[in-house]
Amino acid sequence: MLIALVVLNAINLLCNLLFNAELLNMAGADIPIKKLEVLETYSQVLAASGMCLLVWRICFRRHQGKGRVLWVWLAASTALVIPTSWWIQGAVPDLIADRFPEPLRVSSLFAYVAKKGLLYDSLTIPRVPYKELKDQGEGKAFVANLGVLMSVQGSYVQLIDKNFQGFSTAVFRGYTVRNADALYERIQEEVVPPVNDMIRAYVNLEGFRAAGIPGYDWKPIPWPAAGVDLGYQPSIDEYARSLKPGLRSREDIADSIEARYIARTSLGPIYVKGMSLLANREHFQRYLPHIAENMAFEVAHTDPHGPDAVRVLKNLWFIPFSLVSGLFFGSISLVILIMSGIESMTGRSRKMKYVRLAAIASIVIVPLMVSNPILDSSGYKEAFQSVDRKSVLVASVFRWAMSSQALLYNITKPLLKAE
Repeated sequence: MLIALVVLNAINLLCNLLFNAELLNMAGADIPIKKLEVLETYSQVLAASGMCLLVWRICFRRHQGKGRVLWVWLAASTALVIPTSWWIQGAVPDLIADRFPEPLRVSSLFAYVAKKGLLYDSLTIPRVPYKELKDQGEGKAFVANLGVLMSVQGSYVQLIDKNFQGFSTAVFRGYTVRNADALYERIQEEVVPPVNDMIRAYVNLEGFRAAGIPGYDWKPIPWPAAGVDLGYQPSIDEYARSLKPGLRSREDIADSIEARYIARTSLGPIYVKGMSLLANREHFQRYLPHIAENMAFEVAHTDPHGPDAVRVLKNLWFIPFSLVSGLFFGSISLVILIMSGIESMTGRSRKMKYVRLAAIASIVIVPLMVSNPILDSSGYKEAFQSVDRKSVLVASVFRWAMSSQALLYNITKPLLKAE
């Protein structure tokens, strides 16, 4: 059974390395929040399996050779550990997000914008060599933990707070330029098809009206005041019946209140007042600065306690928490493998507790001794200083975590092709 536990620990360590590498890959890209949420299940599986292996090994050591007693302990511990670990791994990011004080919620919004700026090269933190290392473990670990850094080390946040909307506008200008094709395609996929359906329905209605067929009267939708929700989602037929009779061109229909309402509700801040919904790619480029301003305004006026802010918080804290959790369980697996290897060569002895302590100490100390160009840079030390004593401990833990994540990623990437 001991051999089986060693093999399972090795598999668990390998899975943690792969999962952490993939998390860093996703953190180093602008991945939608919904896609990141899918990873929560995998993190829960790894956490539950890691805790089970630890508890199984303890049970085996204490009840080895006791037959039925050992199996009872294994079954009971498994029944307790799996649901508990699963719940903790899934609940902690939600609890953090729900109980975050308002100043830290605002800092997380700042971090959300800053992360986009770093990813799309529209933001540079002076003397922090992120661009040179963005594809390496150091750069990916830095951007993955940016939400934590800006929540507990507030000197950089204080600079952004002076003009957050202006800061956001500059960031989103870079974002819209880099994503112009994707933004244009979104209009083609979400707005143009329903507008075309409305045009076809309107043409049919006009034909019936011209023929004098009853039952196809003009029924305008009672549009609410600006900024007020209509309260329901009209159908294509209702949109078509609401159009003024006598419109003669596709452009006139696309410029109607009905078409613009479809665009505004589908696109959110991507919709620009007065924009041509049928514009080609070249003409669409003119709207990019206005889209950036809309996105910046929306983020700057986000309610810190609203659902959007909570989603941002969960997004920014899920990856750092999962990475730290993965490091914890990976470290346990590594210590167990080291102990098992030494025991197989020398046998069990009283000195093994010192070997265990040495293994744990090396896991803590080695990442701190390895050079990390970002963490060692003068720009990092200046921009992410701790603003109070309470944040020093959290900052120290995540400094170790970032060093460990970068080290493991750089080792895992070429060997296991994690990217």
